[in-house]
Amino acid sequence: MRDRLRDYQSELLERVEQALRVPTARIMLQLPTGGGKTHIAAELLARRLNGGRKSVWLTHRKELARQTQGLLQGADLAATANMLWDFRTDIDAPVIPNGVVILMAQTVSRRNARANVWGGYNANDLLVIDEAHHATAEGWERAITQWPGPVLGMTATPWRLSEREGFDHLFGELYSGPQVSALQSSRWLCPARVLLPPEEQRVQEGQVDYTGDYSDSSIERANEEREVWTAGAFRFWKRHCADRQTVVYAVSVGHAHSLARVFREAGVRTGLLLGDTPDDERAMWIRQFQDGTTKVLINVAVATEGFDLPDASCVLMTRPTMSLALYLQMVGRGLRPKEDGGDCIILDLAGNSLRHGLPEANRDWSLQARGGPPPGGQPPVVRCAECESVSPAASHNCIGCGAPFGETCKRCGAWRAWKRWSKKNECDRSHDLVCDLCHYDAHIRARLPVTDELKELAMLQHDDELPADRDPFLKNLLEEERRRIVSSAEERKGELRYLVNTRKAELADDDELDRLFENHLDGLQAEERPETRPQERRLFTEWESGLKQELTEWSQELAVLESQAVDIQLVFHTARERLLRLFEAEARETGLLPQGRTGEASPGILPTGARQPCLCGCGQYPKGRHSRYMPGHDARHSSQMLRLGRFEETGTEWLTFVRLSEWGRAEAQQEGRLTTPLSLRDPTGKEARVNNWADLLVETAEWLIREGLLTRERQTVRLRRATKKYLIHVAPDHPSGRAFNNRKQLSNGLYMDLQWSSKAIARICAQLVNEFGQDPEEFNVLLQKYVV
Repeated sequence: MRDRLRDYQSELLERVEQALRVPTARIMLQLPTGGGKTHIAAELLARRLNGGRKSVWLTHRKELARQTQGLLQGADLAATANMLWDFRTDIDAPVIPNGVVILMAQTVSRRNARANVWGGYNANDLLVIDEAHHATAEGWERAITQWPGPVLGMTATPWRLSEREGFDHLFGELYSGPQVSALQSSRWLCPARVLLPPEEQRVQEGQVDYTGDYSDSSIERANEEREVWTAGAFRFWKRHCADRQTVVYAVSVGHAHSLARVFREAGVRTGLLLGDTPDDERAMWIRQFQDGTTKVLINVAVATEGFDLPDASCVLMTRPTMSLALYLQMVGRGLRPKEDGGDCIILDLAGNSLRHGLPEANRDWSLQARGGPPPGGQPPVVRCAECESVSPAASHNCIGCGAPFGETCKRCGAWRAWKRWSKKNECDRSHDLVCDLCHYDAHIRARLPVTDELKELAMLQHDDELPADRDPFLKNLLEEERRRIVSSAEERKGELRYLVNTRKAELADDDELDRLFENHLDGLQAEERPETRPQERRLFTEWESGLKQELTEWSQELAVLESQAVDIQLVFHTARERLLRLFEAEARETGLLPQGRTGEASPGILPTGARQPCLCGCGQYPKGRHSRYMPGHDARHSSQMLRLGRFEETGTEWLTFVRLSEWGRAEAQQEGRLTTPLSLRDPTGKEARVNNWADLLVETAEWLIREGLLTRERQTVRLRRATKKYLIHVAPDHPSGRAFNNRKQLSNGLYMDLQWSSKAIARICAQLVNEFGQDPEEFNVLLQKYVV
């Protein structure tokens, strides 16, 4: 009797069944552990196996073969686990018409190296590969390559540790089911709570071997003189989970025996499941574990992939791993729903959550190579010292006990983690107790002693104090700039929170997602629109992956901003620029500088066309309006002055900031022919260096990308008043098919045409930011001008 499929299982089944109608189809199905991949496959086979059609189910563990046989037979399918296939008498793999033969991958691998073993199968038959993240192994690849019909691979984790190894050479499409968090919300998986001991009580990592993971032997050597991974593991378990049915993951056979001895000496009935455990003994331990007679099952690698332990309400990990797949397979053993509606506790003695995050964290799966060591930087989680629970890194409070991980600063109003409060107890209470980032500001406001660091920030000399009447002015100037920068960051955080919440709602609502995809299709050029249903499904998958990737990037940016310090150097530089502009304006009022736009005046500017002496100081006059030094003379003097940005008395070269909006004026465009851009300053005051006009155009586009404005969903940017109609496109050519003259691929994969004059680029940069709702008045370009 077949069980009724869940809604998401039925949806996945329909998509997979449609795709597998093509004999050459190679499909991978991803669904979290406990999501029911085998049930989907059983229903698929029940629909397909008629009219003499056949199927092979490929697995790599005897336990999985037996479990699969029982499940398929329970679904009224003819299925047999043929582990005694005799190659000497029968070259071809065994066949069951209208049924399933379950074969061991190791057996197939040994035999298909000498011959094609699928002689009894044809293009109408189906190959099902269980735990398909192993499919890149040599024998598995041969089985897929030699198979004459469609192939369905199933896995919870399409991920390889190798950075160069993906699955796109074996499978053409990936169909992913709901995330772990969605299945937990629907009660198809139980909630999980990860507990992490202090650092000194964790198992130490070993050396990374050729596989890219820590080798068992090196982990043993690193911990052989420590009791952390034996007696320490038992104490941690007893402290938190002594009343729970527990699966333990050991590092090696020897380590498993040591752990079992510690648990048994404490009176805990403990079973061992190892590779050489006899079948009858293995069945006994599993039966006793399920009826509660045995409290703890210790294994090395048996109870990972596909191993069904529905009563496990605790998972104890003592094996550190760099493999995301292995980590999720281990924790997934405890996530099946409990009869009493309870949760599962993950005892992370190995610190794996610090590398890979929580089990319910949303992850974007791909057939592309996505492996390699976990990214560096801050851990994706934070540990609570009160209850030892693990929470997402951006959490303000522990998800276990509610203990705070920081507090809101009374001065800047931002929430700061405890690490940002180290100076809280270093001062008396002459000022408000504030976070470290506001500590020096609080000193200024309270007129407390000013440190050398404060003097440097406020442009004060270490030995000299400014007059008392000017000191408050400079401090107020710095305070205003600090507030402006903080408010800009807060505004961005607000935008990101809105974007993250909106995108999560969109991805969770199928109807809204369909509506957005229809809008996406309407915005495509006619030649870019899918012509068939498979093409539309592939495009939908890519489009949805793009949405998820944006959500991940927004969430990461928000997490960084939540814990980011105020950029003190940025405060200093913006305040200095403002002070210089004020000083320059005062100089004009007193007649020390000629009248002109703020930021554009320069000492000694000569009329256009005036000849200037050679910059090397020889006293001669170069020929030509744009010459800066005599031919053959050493130009090191001028290049050095150019790097330092010095003002020259000759007036031949000088630095100035010009707003993007001013480039629309005729006089600014004329000056643009005689300038070189050095940097682009965005509305927050941050600068990015550029080397030429093309770099400036690219940096303008990259800024829009970083701000989440220029995305692949907005694929085409058209230009006004331009013979070249398109500036940015999803392809390296115009929608008309004409190639870009000088294309540049941007960081998000879009292409930009760079074949423009400096005069045109000056106008295009302003138009580009305006195209995305940004004010060109708020962007400034540092120019090196040559006035002749």
